[in-house]
Amino acid sequence: MRRFLFGTAGHIDHGKTALVKALTGIDADRLPEEKRRGITIDLGFAHAEWDGISFSFVDVPGHERFVRNMLAGAGGIQAVLLVVAADESVMPQTREHFEIVRMLGIRTGAIAVTKIDRVPSDLVAVTISDVRDLVAGSFLGGRPITPVSARSGEGLDELRASLASLAESAGAGEDRRPPRLPIDRAFSIPGFGAVVTGSLVSGALSREQKLELLPERRVVRVRRLEVHGHEVAEARAGERVSANLAGVELAELRRGQTLAPPEAFPVSNRILARLELLPGSRPLRNGDRVSLHHFASESRARVRSLAGREIAPGSAATAELRLATPIAAVPGDRFVIRRLSPVETIGGGLVLDPTPAVSRGRPDAARQDRLARLESGSSADRLLVWIEEARERGVSEDELARRAGTDPAAVREALREPIAKAAIHVLRRTPDRYVSEASIARLATRARAEIERLVAAGTGAVGASRRTLLQRLVPGADARWAEAIEAALIARGSVVVAGEEARAPGRDELPATERDLAGRIGKLYADRGLDPPSPADAAQTLSHRQKVVEGLIGYLVKRGTLVRLPGGWIVSKEAVDDVAARLRASARTSMDVAEFKEMFRLTRKLAIPLLEHLDATKVTRRVGDRREILPG
Repeated sequence: MRRFLFGTAGHIDHGKTALVKALTGIDADRLPEEKRRGITIDLGFAHAEWDGISFSFVDVPGHERFVRNMLAGAGGIQAVLLVVAADESVMPQTREHFEIVRMLGIRTGAIAVTKIDRVPSDLVAVTISDVRDLVAGSFLGGRPITPVSARSGEGLDELRASLASLAESAGAGEDRRPPRLPIDRAFSIPGFGAVVTGSLVSGALSREQKLELLPERRVVRVRRLEVHGHEVAEARAGERVSANLAGVELAELRRGQTLAPPEAFPVSNRILARLELLPGSRPLRNGDRVSLHHFASESRARVRSLAGREIAPGSAATAELRLATPIAAVPGDRFVIRRLSPVETIGGGLVLDPTPAVSRGRPDAARQDRLARLESGSSADRLLVWIEEARERGVSEDELARRAGTDPAAVREALREPIAKAAIHVLRRTPDRYVSEASIARLATRARAEIERLVAAGTGAVGASRRTLLQRLVPGADARWAEAIEAALIARGSVVVAGEEARAPGRDELPATERDLAGRIGKLYADRGLDPPSPADAAQTLSHRQKVVEGLIGYLVKRGTLVRLPGGWIVSKEAVDDVAARLRASARTSMDVAEFKEMFRLTRKLAIPLLEHLDATKVTRRVGDRREILPG
């Protein structure tokens, strides 16, 4: 069965509650004070079925003193039922409620002119004309206006048909978003415990499901679910839901909290939004404090426009709002702002980013571009902005889904094309993370600059230590993430890896001066054979700085011209190869250290490291105190 959720709107005593009762048979005024005074003070709820559709109604108070209660119920509705009494026509709260639902992004609704049995038909016509003037050019501009009488029943069938037609035309659509239930009531039932109610704005809730109470992130469990007073196993978006909770006391619950799956939504006390002020309001200046109403929550907020020092009446601007109380918002959420003194509705807004990066001053051109993409771009554009902001840290699929208020599958689907076009990269580590091409390009530039700096230092280096380079490129990154960054740089041809060294592409040879000195070092060690000089001796012999000579010795070791033995000894590869050849050509099958020293006229200091190297290269094998000579 199709489900549809309406909210009423209109001035006090225009017959909203009576009309809902006439349509559903349920009196939405539930408080004794409401019964005694004959006015709606807080939210009321009713439901009915006709034409194969399950309708829910949130009946809101019309008095100006209870607008904050009206706002708590209006945030989760799918459509508005605007009610105007024929005997009074359009009144102040009619206009304010209409502006509120417009600011909340409600895009469809129905209009009823009530109490037609109390006035002449010409006054009904005048009221209809006034209402048409009010809604002209808005989302209600083309909707039919139905004259009704809750007392006599006149027009009720026509109104029911209008509501059913509207619900049918709205379409169902698949809601893949995580469930989110803003709480508008909390109470206790003997034998059951804490119960909350609200309009489910997305996803589906299930019995026994574990949820978080936001913004506190307190974990609770759904013990029992009801929709329209009937226990259900699952509730879906668009339904009025009652949830009996385990793991929490009534004293910990209040209007304005939200129920959602653990870690599904961000919680923040700072949001980036597009603010719109009503034409009749006063300018909103940077630093002004307002009351922000987001679904059932209310929080004080300080405004900072990113476009200038103030927002003019009737205009819109991108702004940061710092909240006294954190909220669980996602991009696309609507909210209303009211001035604190005098208390009045002055505008509303659209959440662009629920956890924006910290910015100071007016945005530069790049920041302006990102703001424009957040406001008017696609879901992929929004994700790309966040990936770019993460720079070389990258961002996981789950983080993106939480910030966007959707599921990971929707993130993968939205990013399929940017990945195909190589605008972003997926670095396959645990967990996988997305990094923009711009970030990888910046890292590649920095990597080449770092390598060139070492090469130009005259130390004989042709590259950089892979570990040192990654520490400088992504400081503080764990080993898996650093390896993923390195793999991305290698894949795009930005660096070349040789053993434990990273080099710039094409940087395999030394500059001419260092190449000449390296040749002289190699010849010196080759000439000295098994009586090699120390690096200090080599530097003195060649009349060059020791640091440069040591660097070039390292280069020759990597190239295989020289061999670094255990303990730090350096000998020419030619000498080591000659020892291996002579051992294999001898008639011996094994020897001890003394025999090895005697055969090659070595000191013990060099003999032991050389034997260990021969063991490692499978020329010899140690067996007790002797070395077996292995065939080549």
